Amino acid sequence: MKELLNTILLCAVLLSFCAEGRAQDTLRTEEAVVVTPWRFSVLTCTPGTDAYAHFGHTAILLEDTVRNRNAVFNYGCFDDTQKHFVINFMAGNTNYLLEAESLDFFLWRYGMTGNGVTRQELNLTPTETRRLVELLSVNIRPENQTYLYNWLYDNCTERARDVIEAAIDGVVTYEREEETVTVRHMLHEKLMQAPWLQFGIDIILGEEIDKPIGKRIRMFLPDNFEAELEEAYIEKGGARRRLVAKTEVMQEATEKSKEVASPLSPMIVFGIVLLLTAFVLTIDVKRKRMSRWLDICLLTAQGVTGIVVAGLFFLSKHPAVDSNWMVVAYNPLFLVQAAMIAWNWKTGRATTWIKRMEYANMAVMILFAVCMLCVKQWFHPAVWLMELTLLGRGATRALQLKVKN
Repeated sequence: MKELLNTILLCAVLLSFCAEGRAQDTLRTEEAVVVTPWRFSVLTCTPGTDAYAHFGHTAILLEDTVRNRNAVFNYGCFDDTQKHFVINFMAGNTNYLLEAESLDFFLWRYGMTGNGVTRQELNLTPTETRRLVELLSVNIRPENQTYLYNWLYDNCTERARDVIEAAIDGVVTYEREEETVTVRHMLHEKLMQAPWLQFGIDIILGEEIDKPIGKRIRMFLPDNFEAELEEAYIEKGGARRRLVAKTEVMQEATEKSKEVASPLSPMIVFGIVLLLTAFVLTIDVKRKRMSRWLDICLLTAQGVTGIVVAGLFFLSKHPAVDSNWMVVAYNPLFLVQAAMIAWNWKTGRATTWIKRMEYANMAVMILFAVCMLCVKQWFHPAVWLMELTLLGRGATRALQLKVKN
C-alpha cells in the first residue's frame, strides 16, 4: 500500500510538473526564474536517539507553490524485514532505496521522535529544476531506486548532493573554511552522549578513519552538508550565484530527540573489571592457585568480541573495518583457549597444550601493546584498560605455569 501511494504521489507531481514545464519553454530564463511556481529544497533532520539516527538525515523536497503539491525524495529508506537484514548490514551488503512521500508525512514521522527539520531552498533556474526532476524520476524507477549503501562514501546525504550537482548548469563550489579533521573525530563529536555506541565504533573501525579527510568526504554527515550548502556558489562563465536562496526551520527539535548518556560508561565498566581482576589476582597469589572461572570469562569475552572484529575485518565491505589493528588481539582463537582451560579444570588433561597457548597468548598481547603504541590508529581509552587486564592476567597465568614446572 505504501509503495502504491508513493507511486501515485510521484506520478501526480511529475505530470503536473511536465505540464508546467512545457508552458514555460517559451519564456526567457530571466522571466521563468520569477514566475515558476516550482522550487527544490534540501531538508536536514537533526540527530535522534536510535542507533541509525544519531547522525541526522538529508532529503530533497520538491514543491509546487501554486497547486500546493509536494514530494520528499528520500534516499535513506531500507527494509529491515528483509531476510538476514542484520547479517547483511554488518557485511556491508544492505541495499537502500529512493522513495517519495508527502512533506506532511515526512514532518510527522520525524516529529514523532522529536527531530527538528531545516529547509534550505535551492536557487535553481527552471532548466535546472526540470533536469533535477528528470534525474529523480529516473532514479526512483524500480530498476534504479536501490543502491548498495556505504555509510562513508555513498550514503543518503551524498546521494542527495550528487543528484543536485548533476542537475546544475555550472560548477558548484563549496567555500566554507577548510579544517583538518578525521572521520573518527567527527563521529566522536556526534556521539558524546552515546558512549557505548562510540566505543563500539572505535572497536570495529580501524586506521582508515584516523586519516585527515577533505571537504567532500566530510559531507557524509547531514549537518556538515547543510553547513557547506550555506556557503556554496554556482559558477559558470565568470558569473556566480548562491546555491541556497534562503534557509528556514520547519520543525524545532524537542527533548525527545536528545540522548541521555548512560551513567556507566565503558571507562567505568572496564575500570571496574581491571580492579576486580587485580583483587582476584591478590587472592590467587595468597592461595597459590588461579581462579580459572575469571580466566574463562575474560577469554570468552575476548573471543566473542573477536568474532565481530575478525568477521568484519575479513568479510565486510564496510569501509575502514579492514584496517583495524584490534584484530591482532581480538579474534575467535581465544575461545579455544577458554575451552581448553575449562576442559583442564574439569579433567586435569591437556596441560602441555595449555602451556603453549599461554605463551602464544602472551606473545599476541605484547604484540598488540606494541601496535597500540606504534600504529596510526586511535584506540579508545577503555581498550587500554582492556589490554592491561588481559595482559596482566595472561602474564600471571604464564608465570604460574613456569613456577609449577
